[in-house]
Amino acid sequence: MAEIILTIVVEVVKCLAPPAYRKISYLRESKYTTNLQNLKAEVDDLKSERESLLRQVDEAERNGEESEENVRNWLEGANKVIEEADKFTEDEAAASKRCFGGLCPNLKTRRRLSKEAERQKEAVVKVRGDRRFDRISYRTAPKDIRLIPNKDYEAFLSRTPILNEIMDALKNPNVNMLGIYGMGGIGKTNLAEEVARKVKSELFYQVVLVEVSHNKNIREIQGEIADKLGLKFHEESESGRANSLFKRIEAEKKILIILDNIWENLDLRVVGIPHGDGHKGCKVLLTARSLDVLSRKMDSRPNFSIGVLNEEEAWNLFKKMAGDYIEGSEFQSVARGVAKGCAGLPLSIVTVARALRNKSIQEWKDALEKLGRPSSSNFKDVQPDAYEAIKWSYDKLVGEELKNIFLLIGYTAIASIDELLMFGMGLTLFQGVNKMEAARNRVHTLVHQLKDSCLLLDHISQKKELFSMHDVVRDVAVSIASTERNVFTATNEQVDGCREWSDGSAIKHCTSIVLHGIKTNLLPEVLECPQLELLFIRADRRESSSLTMPNNFFERMIEVRVVNLTGMFLRSLPSSLGLLSNLRTLSLCRCNLRDLSVVGDLKKLEILCLRGSKIKKLPVEVGELTWLKLLDLRECWNLKVIPPNILSKLSHLEELYIGGNSFDEWEWEVEVEGVKNASLEELKHLPNLTSLELDIRDVSTLPRGLILEKLERYRISIGHGGWFRERTNFWCREFRVELYDKIRLKDSLIVQLQRIEFLRLCGLQEQDVDYFRNELVKVGSSHLKRLEMRGSRLALSSPESEV
Repeated sequence: MAEIILTIVVEVVKCLAPPAYRKISYLRESKYTTNLQNLKAEVDDLKSERESLLRQVDEAERNGEESEENVRNWLEGANKVIEEADKFTEDEAAASKRCFGGLCPNLKTRRRLSKEAERQKEAVVKVRGDRRFDRISYRTAPKDIRLIPNKDYEAFLSRTPILNEIMDALKNPNVNMLGIYGMGGIGKTNLAEEVARKVKSELFYQVVLVEVSHNKNIREIQGEIADKLGLKFHEESESGRANSLFKRIEAEKKILIILDNIWENLDLRVVGIPHGDGHKGCKVLLTARSLDVLSRKMDSRPNFSIGVLNEEEAWNLFKKMAGDYIEGSEFQSVARGVAKGCAGLPLSIVTVARALRNKSIQEWKDALEKLGRPSSSNFKDVQPDAYEAIKWSYDKLVGEELKNIFLLIGYTAIASIDELLMFGMGLTLFQGVNKMEAARNRVHTLVHQLKDSCLLLDHISQKKELFSMHDVVRDVAVSIASTERNVFTATNEQVDGCREWSDGSAIKHCTSIVLHGIKTNLLPEVLECPQLELLFIRADRRESSSLTMPNNFFERMIEVRVVNLTGMFLRSLPSSLGLLSNLRTLSLCRCNLRDLSVVGDLKKLEILCLRGSKIKKLPVEVGELTWLKLLDLRECWNLKVIPPNILSKLSHLEELYIGGNSFDEWEWEVEVEGVKNASLEELKHLPNLTSLELDIRDVSTLPRGLILEKLERYRISIGHGGWFRERTNFWCREFRVELYDKIRLKDSLIVQLQRIEFLRLCGLQEQDVDYFRNELVKVGSSHLKRLEMRGSRLALSSPESEV
């Protein structure tokens, strides 16, 4: 009855006093109910928009990007109005809306709640209307791990004055380029890194540290600087990239660029680095082994010399590396003699001390005796005492296998497990090993042992499949290899005019030839090397198109077992390559290849690597390589054709890599060929397969019954090409699938994969979660380290080792 009377009153007011109608209309129950329903509907829509935006922000942050400030502000505002609306809804439900024992509506409460609901709805509508963004996020420059405070940095008292002088020079407005020089292994890089850590924020807004070395080219240096500045190049030419880099550096008011390990003149303008009058806010710090490189070739002023450690500093560092147990024991006098034999060179001290850690007194005495008679006094790049210290560590390596691997890494400058595996297997360096899986395990073990001996270092990226070698250690390795193993190594400048190379008298007896950065046609018509086992040629990228390889080049090196050609433009491989009946490893990385048919003659070939090469079609002749154990087609972006019945013939294949934005058009119709591409069914004919990497565009091409439980590692990506570009550590079992076009989870055949360690699902629907959970339990999930599931209304990501 009360509601009827109220309705009549409202209608009368509407007719007689329209201005008062809006105020009194809040008393009607229908108005009150409508306002509440509208508020709840708007809040639900706002929550959906907020969740969608949060997923986009999360994805951007995972890719190393920073969300825009207006995006963060909008999310903050959305959270505030949602929280306020949710609280209001809770309070409204508990509010008393009737009086007189429930006989009449509480008009005062109803009016207040109705009016508040309408106000909050308008606030929500306004926030939704403000959701207009040109972009969600922006790319930021990544942090340089070398500039993170280093607790292991040794602040040697004798070097504190030099550090202070460098700091003063950097504060001087008249100094735009300065340098640090000293022999290899003296600690120039460590000092430069400490300078970088001290001046960041205090003197410079931005600090960039890049290692140059004698192998890096202009593009690589440009790329490293750009990465650390968060710059993405859109130009292909070096000059275009230099212009972009120049503008980016100019945008920084105060920036310090450290170019570590300069070997020769480097034209900063060609790189794109402004300095001097070009940009007063940009200063450059160089490190080099020679004052001549700094003062004459780079015109650097002032330059600071780094000398060896004094005896007490050397002893303290030696104790830290070898262990304090050597002090106050029978070891002390011998240990002090060994430390003195390291000649105050930090690298030598660390290398020898760690090699002797926890060794017997007899081994310490043997080390002391050998370090007392330094040799190789004519070795130009390393101090004789330092040379002997590293040479001693090499001599102490247990077994020829470990020594051979150390020398191979040194004189080829390879830096990955994959390369070491391919070359080591081709040269039969792994004793008693025939299977790739066993060889891969052996490589990891040997690399670990060399790191423990301080003859190898962890790669700066911290990736387990990569490693590095200090320049001084590499110099010693090259010296040993050249004198004891008849290895010839040279760069383009060294080859040009080299007597051994030009007359062929000495080169004829070489067992390995390694040529880096070859720019011009210095290759002879025929290379006569009857004892040659390894040929390694890396062309300079800028002039690879002008480098030709004579057709008869391989005619007189019939014993060669490993051939590596990197960065070369080859219209066709020399026909003489087919004469290499003993060839076991052929690596053609980042080459422009037109005709590969000659590989069909290499019947004993076990490893074929075409990684990063421009190749449109895998030649049918590859099917004749029936002893092939490894085939690497990663990053072959132009590869569009793999004819049928090639892969199925490779019955001895143990490792197959076709991924990394390479071929993914399985069973697709090839327009030019008029046939379909190879089918994944062919993988069923590879019983020895242990490692597999695949990109699959269409999930329907993945056959049922594909036996994959023998795989020790795999990386399989299913979905639209390029949908996920992150590269994780390959030493795991990884499966990524994008569920698109209503393809359901059960159709992706995840159950075929055993011991999954990394699983990522995109396009997942809520109803798939239970099915997925049950199937994962069936196949076993104890090995799972990382799980990511993403969908239109679902976003779940579990970090490594927390699933």
